[in-house]
Amino acid sequence: MMSSNSRRYIEVGQYGVKFIVEQESIMGNETVPTPIDEIPLDELPISDIKIDGITRIEAVEKDDGQVLRMEFDEAEYQGETSDNGADKKSPGDFFERLENKTGITHDGGEFNFNSARSDKGNFIDFIDFLFEDGHISKDDLPYSTKYAHKAYLLNTEPIDQEGEQMKRSEQPVEGVYVPTYYGKQQKKEYMETLVNDFVKGQHID
Repeated sequence: MMSSNSRRYIEVGQYGVKFIVEQESIMGNETVPTPIDEIPLDELPISDIKIDGITRIEAVEKDDGQVLRMEFDEAEYQGETSDNGADKKSPGDFFERLENKTGITHDGGEFNFNSARSDKGNFIDFIDFLFEDGHISKDDLPYSTKYAHKAYLLNTEPIDQEGEQMKRSEQPVEGVYVPTYYGKQQKKEYMETLVNDFVKGQHID
């Protein structure tokens, strides 16, 4: 769950609408604004957004022009529906839902695993949650990252890109296979990549 001193606001500018959470850094000596969702201008208007408790409205000058900033208590943007029929929920509260479901937290740009589970267990729980929360479906598979030359990170069968057996695979969801031999830090990096690709929609080449 986000800390009580975190700020949440929406910025409306020439690019569209951005949802931002501003929290203390790990060192605690500065705040870090983190964009958690963005609706481009060409996707407006939208009608499935709910904002509760607007506490402040102000005009802010930024590098790309002036924006209207609205600070709020809670916001929900339902978004579109995924191919598997599940609702694609807004990334706005993704990390809160993830923590409530799995005990995995995200602070200062890094995942913190649930200490009651193994690294592999946390990795499996995270991928299971991505499917359950409607951000990814089997239609998105097979999926590989730029770091993998031969392996799939996710596939509908336990084989890699060359048709070889996937190393030490598990099924976080029935019919979905993921290799679990990666080290703890690499698991966290892959989780960040999955969030960028399927939650934020900000693929980084």
